[in-house]
Amino acid sequence: MLLLSRITGQDVRAAGDRVIGRLADLTVLLSQPSGRLLVERLLITRRQAPPLLVPWGQVIGFERDRLTIAEDVEGGDFELREHEIRLVRDVLDTQVVDVVGQRLARVADVVLTRTDAHRLELVGVEVGFGAVLRRLQLEPLGVRVGRDVVDWADIHLTSERGHAAQLACPRSAVHHLDPRGLAALVSRVDTESATEILAVRGPRLAADVVRAAHPSVAERVLRAMPSAHAAQIVAAMSDEHAGRWRERLRRAPGRHFLRSRVWPRRRHVGDVTS
Repeated sequence: MLLLSRITGQDVRAAGDRVIGRLADLTVLLSQPSGRLLVERLLITRRQAPPLLVPWGQVIGFERDRLTIAEDVEGGDFELREHEIRLVRDVLDTQVVDVVGQRLARVADVVLTRTDAHRLELVGVEVGFGAVLRRLQLEPLGVRVGRDVVDWADIHLTSERGHAAQLACPRSAVHHLDPRGLAALVSRVDTESATEILAVRGPRLAADVVRAAHPSVAERVLRAMPSAHAAQIVAAMSDEHAGRWRERLRRAPGRHFLRSRVWPRRRHVGDVTS
């Protein structure tokens, strides 16, 4: 098992042992045909030159504290592909939803493993206070703190890029949850993300999610949606439930609704280097 926090930050060398920069991030394409989440590219920062976004195929040697790439490496395109995310920016230290354990947790580290083909594969995230202590090298001497690793297939990202990439990728957990699972998910993400989740799953399933969710959560999400989309969801309900929701949405929201807050998602701007 390899931890992202122990891989990034190290020097990147070219053939001949010349240091060309530092490893700042790794990218993963969520829609790889094989279904395996292999590291695609490396983001390398340099002191007096633009950063490099290097394909993994340019790596000629990788150890825990030594990373070597080809001498004639090119920086490549700085635009991320449709389903591509950065592990440091979009996952590490962000909030994620464990859709199996139905909990919101902060990512203390990202877990990778080596493949037989000398690639790195993303397998999950580590959460919990023990992981924080290990990362900060503050684990008490002689005390073994258990690991809490959540499989990648069981998480939904709350960062802006991560959330969008998972919504666009049919393999992601959000596309395989039943109404109760989706209701638990939308109750743990910010309102904007919740509306996007319901929109991508369609009105009929969204209607079942509204019925399964706590009424205050369902109301918050429906009120935040464009009125036409909310009307489609209500129209997909049974006549009895549709009538109740139309009446509820016609009323002004109460004070409790106006005071409700959820964890905001991490946003970023610009290109891959931001």
